[in-house]
Amino acid sequence: MHISLGQIRAFVTVASTRSFTRAAEVLALSQPALTNRVRQFEEALGLRLFDRNTRSVELTHIGRELLPIFLRLVTEFEGAVVNARDFVSKAKGVVRLACLPSCAATLLPDLIARFQIDHPDVTFEVEDALNSSIATLVREDRVDFGIGMADENDGDLEQIKLFDDTMMVVYPQNHPIADRPDVTVEALAAYPLILMNRGSSVRDLVDGAFIAAGRTATPACQVRYMTTAVALVRAGLGLAILPSTAVEIRTQANVLARPIDDPAFSRTIVLMRRRHSPFRPVVQTFIDSVCSARTCVPPGLIDKGY
Repeated sequence: MHISLGQIRAFVTVASTRSFTRAAEVLALSQPALTNRVRQFEEALGLRLFDRNTRSVELTHIGRELLPIFLRLVTEFEGAVVNARDFVSKAKGVVRLACLPSCAATLLPDLIARFQIDHPDVTFEVEDALNSSIATLVREDRVDFGIGMADENDGDLEQIKLFDDTMMVVYPQNHPIADRPDVTVEALAAYPLILMNRGSSVRDLVDGAFIAAGRTATPACQVRYMTTAVALVRAGLGLAILPSTAVEIRTQANVLARPIDDPAFSRTIVLMRRRHSPFRPVVQTFIDSVCSARTCVPPGLIDKGY
């Protein structure tokens, strides 16, 4: 059975207007074309839907029975088209991205706020995710792009450098490490350390830096959240090692921070996206704005002279 939406619409319109002439005008068809559609529809169903004479067009008994069914079908289809158009229209104004939590809490709000000055109707869907998940979200097209740590093993993704994020030692006021001329692995190893849980990008970087210096990072405490790490520092339980982008460093009272003087304690933050993948215009425009701001230095920290 070969039935088209055009044939159904022709049947419904003729039935509603009771006239092939008026129905042809409504559908912007010639009358022979409309007549042909209705005839094909009747042949496909194997039914006679209209009684025709020179003065009027009337539905047959079966035509009257079928009209509500096909009228509902046309109405639901037209509603689905409207909903689909609304969805596409809204999708054109949505930017989806995955971002390291530290960057999502510090750098991203300003980038979005500046962008929305000229694009007030654009909305954002932000996945603040662990670094290990960001590349996967990008590859699977669950987000338009990601902001995370550079990884030379992610060769299938394009990576655009944004800035270098230096690790900071976070310490309570009046701690001896504040008076050291520099902060090295040896200096850090002399005190209890509060480190992020294994598997986080920050912990992986810290472990790698200690190993490169011939030491092992042995934590006095391991935590999941940076807020917890800073609270433990404030309580005098040790020193934390956190990225310069961590908002927690700047929102907790009675703690200070200074950079670690070792290039191994630095990570490169990149914008990652699928290679050779076209973007919706609004996404490309936002990516361009992020990349144009990539030389910006992360916000200043509460420290002595940094």
